[in-house]
Amino acid sequence: MLAMLALVSACSPSVGTPTPETTTTAAAETSSPSAEPSSARPREVRLDGVQPCTLLTAEQLPALKIDRQGRPVTSDFYKTTACSWSVTGAGNRLVPVTKEGIEAWTGGERTGRPTDIEPIFGFPAITVTVPSDPAACDVMVDTADGQYLVAAFSVDQGFEDRFPEPCDGARQLAKAAMQNLVK
Repeated sequence: MLAMLALVSACSPSVGTPTPETTTTAAAETSSPSAEPSSARPREVRLDGVQPCTLLTAEQLPALKIDRQGRPVTSDFYKTTACSWSVTGAGNRLVPVTKEGIEAWTGGERTGRPTDIEPIFGFPAITVTVPSDPAACDVMVDTADGQYLVAAFSVDQGFEDRFPEPCDGARQLAKAAMQNLVK
């Protein structure tokens, strides 16, 4: 199966092993979102107590090419519960992060490369990619002070023609989840 969401894995090229950034080159190439994304949020959407498998409705799954219910999984890196939707050829994961803010990705200490993207429902967002894994992408959405939503999407080799580009798939996943969170 897929190098399962190597990005919820963006912390390191090898899944589950966060690696501090040690070179100034990678940090210099990183595009950093503003240091204060909270001021750009339309409002706070707290993620405390959110069950990640409830972030997508059954009606949303077909548009995301998901054909089965999500299953809760432990995210050791974020020290929380995530929800994973696996399909033949791709993987989707949502992680409500409540122990750090999105700024954790913009300081250059992590291997993942953050890049500003268009807000999602008005909430600041970034993509985080790892150059060694072009088949995976995370979208982080700044939902509240000290909290953010991770939407991770990856495509298995040989299935690229059946799914969107990784960052497009991650954005679609984030948008679907945020649609339910902002109701």
